[in-house]
Amino acid sequence: MAVKNGLYKRGRSWYVHVKVNGTNVRKSFGSDKRAAELALAEVRKQRAVARASDDWSGLEKLLQPKEQKTFREAAQSYLAEKEFKPSTQDSYNSILKRYLLPEFGPMQISSIREEGIAKFQKRIRGHLSASRTNTVMQLFRSVMGVCHRRKIILDNPAQNVQRVREAQVNIDPLSRDELDAALSAIDVHYQPLFICLAWTGCRPNELLALRHGDIDWKRKQIHIFKGRVRGQEGLPKTSSAERHIVMLPPVEEAIKRAAGSKLSNLNGYIFTSKSGQPINKHLDRIWARALQKAKLRHRPSYQLRHTFASFCLEQGASPGWIAKMLGHSTMQTTFKHYLRFIKDSSAENERLLSSMFDDSDSKHQGTQKGTQETTSISA
Repeated sequence: MAVKNGLYKRGRSWYVHVKVNGTNVRKSFGSDKRAAELALAEVRKQRAVARASDDWSGLEKLLQPKEQKTFREAAQSYLAEKEFKPSTQDSYNSILKRYLLPEFGPMQISSIREEGIAKFQKRIRGHLSASRTNTVMQLFRSVMGVCHRRKIILDNPAQNVQRVREAQVNIDPLSRDELDAALSAIDVHYQPLFICLAWTGCRPNELLALRHGDIDWKRKQIHIFKGRVRGQEGLPKTSSAERHIVMLPPVEEAIKRAAGSKLSNLNGYIFTSKSGQPINKHLDRIWARALQKAKLRHRPSYQLRHTFASFCLEQGASPGWIAKMLGHSTMQTTFKHYLRFIKDSSAENERLLSSMFDDSDSKHQGTQKGTQETTSISA
């Protein structure tokens, strides 16, 4: 049994023609040549299987025109079907509006090529950071990936476009003297918040969402299970980010100071603005003014998280304990960022290993002596 196949154009439409069991089958794919090419390629791919099984019923199904969607339609469907945190939803809408839709919006999904994707990535990299570029491209890959899984396209042209290499996270912690000077220079109202950032390692959005009910005074623990970004609260990105962390003495004192403030919040937020409202932004401005006042070089307030991790490691705290405090999903993340701060215990490790061999030598010598005595008695 033979299957003849071919691709041809008539007017503005592309057609795939095959002959199955003596019957001519012709399908139109409109102006979408790529969709017709993919359908024909799949026919050729499956021909050997059909010949071996003598079952040709699947070939006609392969020639059904694929669902036609523009990138705009596919992206809108993707966002509508997924549940994102409000801040993530806003970020993705912004990426679509500013970058992806102007470039790919009206294009048929099946007409998007790897070459065009690679050129687009190179172009936006010219004025965006590596991290931002990868964020834009990740949304693009996600949309295309869904189209591929749903067989709107047979191949994903974004799959082989490599991510831009990003620089390592800038870990630039403060020294103890620098930290003390910076905290002393912060506006008194905001001091408790920054003290807690420095001595818990929490992400800023986690403490901005903290309420009185999240504090266990009996166990001296804080329950971290949400974050507040741009006025919206949401669950953490990973399950490991939900955790109970210990209240070190300066943290306990700072929270009591904040809780005793006359600016009480009806929703129970511990850290508020001077008007008693939840804090939604401008933390870095407060921090930058404090650094300037203390005559310290500028570093983002997020470095307080790194400062906490570096202090703990330099004091010999267990990396596993620190990973739990920081909400890392694996210890690999902790080692990746903070390996250089782990206390060098080479001398102690060498001593422990040496003592093991000392014990072994002593036992070995005792065994030899016993063997010699036994031999002497036997003689």
